[in-house]
Amino acid sequence: MTSDKFLSRVRAWRRQRFGVPPADQSAREMAAWFGTPLGRAMLAAEKLTLEGALQDLFGYHLLQIGVDPALDMTGSSRITHRVTIALSDAGAGSLSSLIADPRQLPLPSGSVDLVVLHHALDFSPTPHQLLREAQRVLIPRGCLVVVGFNPWSGFGLTRHVARLFSRHALWRHQPLRLGRLLDWLQLLDLEPDRVQRGFYRPALQHPGALRRLQWCDQWGKRLHLPGGAFYQVLACKELGGAVPVKPAWERRPSSLPGLGAQPMRKDQKY
Repeated sequence: MTSDKFLSRVRAWRRQRFGVPPADQSAREMAAWFGTPLGRAMLAAEKLTLEGALQDLFGYHLLQIGVDPALDMTGSSRITHRVTIALSDAGAGSLSSLIADPRQLPLPSGSVDLVVLHHALDFSPTPHQLLREAQRVLIPRGCLVVVGFNPWSGFGLTRHVARLFSRHALWRHQPLRLGRLLDWLQLLDLEPDRVQRGFYRPALQHPGALRRLQWCDQWGKRLHLPGGAFYQVLACKELGGAVPVKPAWERRPSSLPGLGAQPMRKDQKY
């Protein structure tokens, strides 16, 4: 066996063992995890942070893309027409209006006022393409809200150990560093407006311990500590720069169309 074949097999095994699982598996396993004490506590913290952002955003059409489309993360929004994208048939719920590949959204460009990505980038094999599609369907000055797991947190560091012993989708997600996400947003003409973090409690499944440690969230938000288990980024789509075009009637042609003659100068004599 050549070294190239050996390396390709190692990469294939690593993707199968530690890579992002298929969409239906991620939707099924994350839906179950959000029903655990730790999942419910984190979900409550995310909804509370989202409420503060969504209440100030207006428009006609809202699109939510998430790993578990059965979750309604936009209930506090004042936008009445809301569409939820399901990543697979297994993840479709009562709130899902559309089953589609988020990397190729079946929506016209510039047709959505607000896009909410709830851990969609964490469980996407091509997060940059998903982000590009979200930018494409946004109207000018439309807003994008991204909720993702923070890799530089106690919860994020737990993932590195847990994935060695478990194949659960929770531990196999691929979180984006906040700095990289902000760079991608600026490259796509999405101007970051607000960054928030939340859930500073340790990754425990004991309900009583989670309740007693709520003070961690309060102090973490008050001191703006960077170690929250999730981050939320609000960005707005910038307007493209207008290029002034000189009116056609102000441009003098070099020659008269259809004739091989030059325009007459004022000082020209007959």
